[in-house]
Amino acid sequence: MNYKTEYKELLNVIIEDLKVCINYTPNRENDLLCFMEQYLKAEADKRPGLLKEIQKCIEGKKYKNPFQAYYHYSEKEIEKLSNFLNDYIKNMHSEKEKNMVLSNVIVNINEMHDRSYGQLIDGWRSERLIDFLVLVAKEFSFPFAFKTIQEQKRW
Repeated sequence: MNYKTEYKELLNVIIEDLKVCINYTPNRENDLLCFMEQYLKAEADKRPGLLKEIQKCIEGKKYKNPFQAYYHYSEKEIEKLSNFLNDYIKNMHSEKEKNMVLSNVIVNINEMHDRSYGQLIDGWRSERLIDFLVLVAKEFSFPFAFKTIQEQKRW
């Protein structure tokens, strides 16, 4: 397998994993447990609204996604990350300052990761993202990518 095929597949795996984590499929039992946990931890003024959602869930009526409170990124951020990574490929191909290209993408990912309260890049995604960045760099003869990534990443 060549580098291009490998890193394109890695990019797809990373993006699809991010999407799976924010797609919601209702499950009354799990949803009820989630609502109950939120109720127990909620401030007094938030509890009446949660009780209404719990009641709707118990009665099988339409209710809010209880996991929405835990999502710290959306499709918008996933698309933005995908664009950053695709631009990284293009820029590594055309730019002479490959270290700057890599540093810029790391800074962008760091900022997105911080805005998502550390939820965007978990340990599993981090490994694949590093592999992706290094494979792209190898294709364009930049051998110092791993060291640069380790020095600059916050994920």
